[in-house]
Amino acid sequence: MSVVEESALERDPLFMRLLFLVPVIGWLFRDAVHGKSDAKYYFCANFFVIWGLAIIFFGYPAIIVPALCLVFLAFTWIVAVCR
Repeated sequence: MSVVEESALERDPLFMRLLFLVPVIGWLFRDAVHGKSDAKYYFCANFFVIWGLAIIFFGYPAIIVPALCLVFLAFTWIVAVCR
């Protein structure tokens, strides 16, 4: 790792540094944040492929659980906007 990469990693918030320590997911996130410009597209493609495989293996719950999480985020956004 070069000095520039080390200083960029040190400026990241604590949450991001902890996320980067997770073995497989952290590598994908680190590459998406600090990698080349096309790494973001590969990260999105990997995310959707993993989600598709989860739907194939687990079925309906792999679709419903993210939707329920998005409902919570939508309600939080509505309450924040209406205040």
